[in-house]
Amino acid sequence: MPRPTHGTLTTVPVPVLAPASEPGTTTTTTAPTGTRPPAGTVPAAGAAVGGRPAVVVPPVRKGPPHTPPPRAVAVVAGVVVAAGVLGGGGLVGGALRGFLDRMAGVVALVALSLAVMAGLATALRGLLPPRARTAAQHLHRALGVLGVGFLLLHIGVKVAGGRVAAGAAALGWGSGDALVGLGTLACYLFLLAVATGVWRGVFATRRWIRPFRVLHGASYAGWLAAVVHGLTAGRAPAPWVVASYALCLAATAATLALRHLRNRSA
Repeated sequence: MPRPTHGTLTTVPVPVLAPASEPGTTTTTTAPTGTRPPAGTVPAAGAAVGGRPAVVVPPVRKGPPHTPPPRAVAVVAGVVVAAGVLGGGGLVGGALRGFLDRMAGVVALVALSLAVMAGLATALRGLLPPRARTAAQHLHRALGVLGVGFLLLHIGVKVAGGRVAAGAAALGWGSGDALVGLGTLACYLFLLAVATGVWRGVFATRRWIRPFRVLHGASYAGWLAAVVHGLTAGRAPAPWVVASYALCLAATAATLALRHLRNRSA
């Protein structure tokens, strides 16, 4: 067989998969060695390029597609709604004001406690199926919004009723009661958790995931501050309120311990 001269191409047989209508069969075609596919074509997974198997590189995931950054209109609308809820608490009167004065803080703490537990449940991979964790994520967000809404109502009613000055409620000092300032701290930490949750798609990259966990995890400190505030500030709570707070503490601590044990064993 004569040796090829410089600049000529030889052909070798290359197996090519048969169409899907003929499973189990292959055909043989010829392709010049040392050639590359035309520009603009993408080789299939495992296809040979230049005599060597092609390396398939997975696309880089920059963030979860289901949590895009919110638009400016949505952010402004959310701030307007929050301001309306806060102001609405100061406008109510009669029996409704009395009910919110007694119960808005309790409902807020219970809802936020359930939100913390649902958020912890979203990380229990291997224990909960994906659909259950997705449902827990939606429940976590809904309960967080509900809890923050009742928290704003609680503040509006207390300010309107003259139980605390508006400046002391906003700044956390000036009322002469450190427990009121503890409640203000809890409110700001929960608002920080809401903000980082809304912008989760921005944080969900390898570079920003640790700051997200620190900022969003500050809600744990806010939740503890809210528990202490609810049990000690103002009037003495009813026994059933103390029991509900204790139940929230026990359930949240158990969920947090379960998540810690699962992470250590993983």
